[in-house]
Amino acid sequence: MTREDLKAIGFKDVPHFTVMNSLRYQIGRYRHFSIGCLGTPNEMMYICQKDANIKDRISDLVCIHNYDFDGYLTIEKVKSFINLIK
Repeated sequence: MTREDLKAIGFKDVPHFTVMNSLRYQIGRYRHFSIGCLGTPNEMMYICQKDANIKDRISDLVCIHNYDFDGYLTIEKVKSFINLIK
């Protein structure tokens, strides 16, 4: 899976530098999916809750995919997470 694959389904670059070179997919109600370190043994996917009062501050974060436990992330798994939440 590539960054282009994720962008094709609606992920966007984070507008500032992140160590993980993250991509973000908005799912509404101040929530988004975040994927970082794509294609590396540090690959992770999170569901994030943004603070309603402070712009760009994440108040809650849950790791839903971690390479160490789950292996490489697939586009099918990403689409399944999106469909599950929406």
